[in-house]
Amino acid sequence: MAAIEAYCLGDGRRSGEKQLETFGYLWGSKKYAAHETIFFLEKISLSLSARRTSGSVTPNRKAARLKNEVMMRWSPHTTMLGSFHTHPYESLEEVKLNSGFEFSDADFGCFQHDDFLWKESGDTPVNFAMTICKLSRVHESGFGEWRRPNLWQFDIGEFRLWLNVSVGSVDEYGNRCLTLNKKSVATLDLNARFFNERGTRFKLDHE
Repeated sequence: MAAIEAYCLGDGRRSGEKQLETFGYLWGSKKYAAHETIFFLEKISLSLSARRTSGSVTPNRKAARLKNEVMMRWSPHTTMLGSFHTHPYESLEEVKLNSGFEFSDADFGCFQHDDFLWKESGDTPVNFAMTICKLSRVHESGFGEWRRPNLWQFDIGEFRLWLNVSVGSVDEYGNRCLTLNKKSVATLDLNARFFNERGTRFKLDHE
C-alpha cells in the first residue's frame, strides 16, 4: 500500500510531485535451523522524516533509533530486523531497460554501512526493495510469479510490483556480507492469495 500511495499521490508536502520512493523499518523475530536462519516479519513502520524523491530516498538516521525505542516498549518480544524501500518507474519498458526490480549498487552500499541496523538485528539484517510501475493494459493474473526464490512479481489493478530481498551476515573474518540479486541464497516464503481481474483499474479520479 505504501508503494502504491507514494507512486500515485506523492508527498502531500510537495504538491504535484508524484512517483516518489518511500522507506520504512521492519520488526519481527527469527529462529535458527540447520544451516539457515528463518525470519518472521511482523511489523512495518514507514519513515515520515525520510527525504523522498522519484529517484532516491534518504532515511533520517535518528528515525530508526526513535522508532526502535517505541517498539522496545510496545513490543519488546520483537527485534528490529531490517528496512524496506521502493523503486518507482513510469512504465514496464523502463523497468526492464534498467533492471529496476534489482537492488542498485547504492542500495547495497547503504545497507552494508547501516551500523545501527546491523547492531539491532544481531548482524543479520534484512533489506526489501519493492519496484512498482504502471501497466498500459491490465491482464488477468493469479498469485504472482516467482522470478527467483528471492524475487516475486505480481499485479494489482494497473500496477505491476516486484518484491526483492537481500539478507546480511558476518563471515568468519568479521566482514559484512550480503546476498546479491542473482546470486542469492535468500528465499521468500509468502502466503499470497489474491486474483487480479482483466481490465480492473484503480478509481483515483473519483471522490
